[in-house]
Amino acid sequence: FVVVRPDSGKLPDIVLEVLDKLAGKFGTSQTPTGHKLLPPCIRVIQGDGIDINSLEMILNVMTDAGWAADNLAFGSGGALLQKLHRDTQKCAFKCSNAMVNGASVDVVKDPITDPGKKSKKGRLTLE
Repeated sequence: FVVVRPDSGKLPDIVLEVLDKLAGKFGTSQTPTGHKLLPPCIRVIQGDGIDINSLEMILNVMTDAGWAADNLAFGSGGALLQKLHRDTQKCAFKCSNAMVNGASVDVVKDPITDPGKKSKKGRLTLE
């Protein structure tokens, strides 16, 4: 199974963009209601920016674009409970270094849709 999680991006556009890219690579079938459905082993989960309003907006846009709701699962992000989350607090723990074949390799996250989410790279220390 493959579950794709868009990291950042403008809702609902990022969801449709990911669905279209996956459809281009893996194809789709059609549901009895005529909506596009990715293969059973491919799905998308959207967690960023989810609240009761964005959830409804995403599902409406998906329906209008011919996508079945079964393609997507929603994460229960902080916005469903409160508006305080890792982005508003500017706090998240990310991988910054990895050992690959015995060598230390820097790891960095640098999303093109949100430069404010760029992570630190290399070995970090807490002092």
